[in-house]
Parts: sequence; C-alpha cells; structure tokens
Amino acid sequence: MTNSILDMPSYTYAVKAQRLLRSRGYPCMIKRREKSSERGCGYSVHIAGGSESAVKLLESRGIPYSVVNNGGEGDDQL
Repeated sequence: MTNSILDMPSYTYAVKAQRLLRSRGYPCMIKRREKSSERGCGYSVHIAGGSESAVKLLESRGIPYSVVNNGGEGDDQL
C-alpha cells in the first residue's frame, strides 16, 4: 500500500486535516518533523492508501498543505 506525506503549515491545520480525513475513513496520523529535516521542523500528515481523493477533500475544505511524497511501498507504515 502506498502512503502519502503532506506537510502542514501548522499543528492546527494538521489536526483539522486528520479529523476530517479520519471522519471520512482515511487512516492517517500526524508526525512531527525533525529539526534536521531539510524542510525544517513542523508537522506532516501521513495518509495510508490512495491520497488523490484525500487531497481533493482537503482542498474542498480550504485546508492548506504541500505534498512532500506520494509514497511508495512501505513508506512510513501506519
């Protein structure tokens, strides 16, 4: 199964995204990025499965994000 990683501009948006996605049946979790990350510290939402429809859902609700990784087999297993 593929996983997608979406960088969020704040913890608040990460929580909003997680609540919305979980309410629609998308398994996901919030992870804090390490300070050593090239993108700096912050939060990301890791989504299991097909993320295209999950991303459209976030866009329809005005929740900002940036796609970091459309994942691959075994990326950051949930």
